[in-house]
Amino acid sequence: MLEEIKKHTEYDVAITKQDHFGDGITKIGDKLVFVKHGLSGDQCRIVITNVKKTFAVAKIEKMFQPSSERVKPICPHYEGCGGCSLMHQAEEKQLSFKENKVRELFSRFAGISDFEIESISHGQLTHYRNKVVFHGLNGELGFYQEKSRDLTPIQQCLLVDEEIDQVYQRMRDYLMTYPDEEVLEVMIRKTSLKELMLAVKGKVNSEHLCSFFQDFPLASLLLNGEVISGKRYITEKIFDFQFRILSEAFFQVNYDMMLNLYQKVINYYRDKHYRKVLDLYSGTGTIGLLLTPYVEEVVGIEVVKDAVLAAKMNQEINQVKNISFIHGKVEDYIDEFEQIDSLVVDPPRSGLDSKTIATILKISPDSMVYISCDPVTLARDLKSLLSNYQLSHVHLVDMFPNTYHIETVVILEKRRDSLFDHYDVLVNRLHPYQAEDYLGIEMVKTKDINGQDVYVEKETYEHYLLFRTKLQELGIQVSISSGYRTLAEQQQIIDEFYSRYPEEKVAQKVAPVGTSEHHTGLALDITVRTQDDYLSNQLDSEKQKEYGEQYQIMETLCADYGFILRYPKDKEEVTGVNYEPWHFRYVGYPLSRKIMSQKLTLEEYLEENYIMEEIK
Repeated sequence: MLEEIKKHTEYDVAITKQDHFGDGITKIGDKLVFVKHGLSGDQCRIVITNVKKTFAVAKIEKMFQPSSERVKPICPHYEGCGGCSLMHQAEEKQLSFKENKVRELFSRFAGISDFEIESISHGQLTHYRNKVVFHGLNGELGFYQEKSRDLTPIQQCLLVDEEIDQVYQRMRDYLMTYPDEEVLEVMIRKTSLKELMLAVKGKVNSEHLCSFFQDFPLASLLLNGEVISGKRYITEKIFDFQFRILSEAFFQVNYDMMLNLYQKVINYYRDKHYRKVLDLYSGTGTIGLLLTPYVEEVVGIEVVKDAVLAAKMNQEINQVKNISFIHGKVEDYIDEFEQIDSLVVDPPRSGLDSKTIATILKISPDSMVYISCDPVTLARDLKSLLSNYQLSHVHLVDMFPNTYHIETVVILEKRRDSLFDHYDVLVNRLHPYQAEDYLGIEMVKTKDINGQDVYVEKETYEHYLLFRTKLQELGIQVSISSGYRTLAEQQQIIDEFYSRYPEEKVAQKVAPVGTSEHHTGLALDITVRTQDDYLSNQLDSEKQKEYGEQYQIMETLCADYGFILRYPKDKEEVTGVNYEPWHFRYVGYPLSRKIMSQKLTLEEYLEENYIMEEIK
């Protein structure tokens, strides 16, 4: 019978691997033992510090043969502080540990193992943090020990920027000068523009504090949340944008790695020409604002009110108009959105809630960029998201060297088997547009005859280009005068028609909201260009006759390119729309040939097809 493991018992063991927090793992009998600061290959004596039902915890008492991965920690506070969980491991081995950690978690929780990690970005090991928070107790400043409120006094933190350390040393001098004052917390921040912020909480004399730091270059000095010197914010620059950072706002603590992470996101969106991107957990608007040069519209949602205020302030100082921010919980607002091209999510460590995941799958954007500081919750969420999406890119960013943390950037793209592939959907006054009929549809942006942006479903647009080339060979110059329209855009057209025509004429000229084929992205008004590039379909009926021959040729050829003339002559009673020689609908080939050769409308074809299915 195996001896029961008890607290304070010593064992000589070999460490075989690391857990996800960087601690070593060994086995005593049939019980796993997690060894603080253990590395694979260590031969050591351990002492049990805690015993649970299924595992035990230990620390190293004596090292017999250290692992080849082991290095000497350079911080004198390493053992007591606990913040730098991997400072005893060589840099290249830290990176290998983090990559293997992500692979193992993805395999265990998401069931995916066949994927490529495209890169793991890393920078300097020390002095990389641009923000630090120290706690105070009995005239001492330091960090709380891991999983406790016990304070470890800190003389110097080697992870923080050197100028931040200078502010910290001055704060330690302050406590020695005024020992009767009680400092509970000290937060110090610095930006790449060399602006420093010091925020102190506690029973502190504001005059003493201001005087003590009057010769120090602080851009912002706050006491218990109130500005006592300088500004309420400091300013950071990211690429061509400036951001004002408030004392309580979240901002990445490693500037160089932050640039690397954001560049990966930007690179993905740069050539996508997306119309609308939703930025969930948008914080102070950093990612959303950085994306505005590359997409038509960004909407951010954030629950922290001060972060939203800061985001709107950042929007204003950067003079960006194509972004808006909503204050509220993501799960309360996300299901209000439709026709989103892509999502960016940078959630808290807890990841996405079940409602948000369900709504993402429902609104079905073409792609999704998921930025995560916890690969465990990321892997859990991926298990659900991969029902409709596939991993396109995986990047790792070592935002926190010397710790077990790793930032992961995952890009998901809609699975090929969930892409839009049915082009015979009917939209008319009896069959209104239903968004669920177009899940997976991909839009591309082009220009209309007036040089304005217009959107068209991807395959429709590709076949339009082939059709246009053929017409050009015949001397017929055409342009798109209208493509995809949102419901709101259709209402604007209706309002415009009411301002120009009598009420009884409007119904004849424009479809009610929700009944226009232009909501699908599959319908195009393809206009023969006049000599002065005026829209020939807007000329009066007499002048339109001059272009009748060109439109007749278009009607004859359109089926070869997957199009049908949607509203032909003498079919008004069937379609409910007057003859429009310029309105073409993509249905795909050979369906287009069948409909056009039999002189059918889409309504007639679908009705005939339905009846045949019923007979079968």
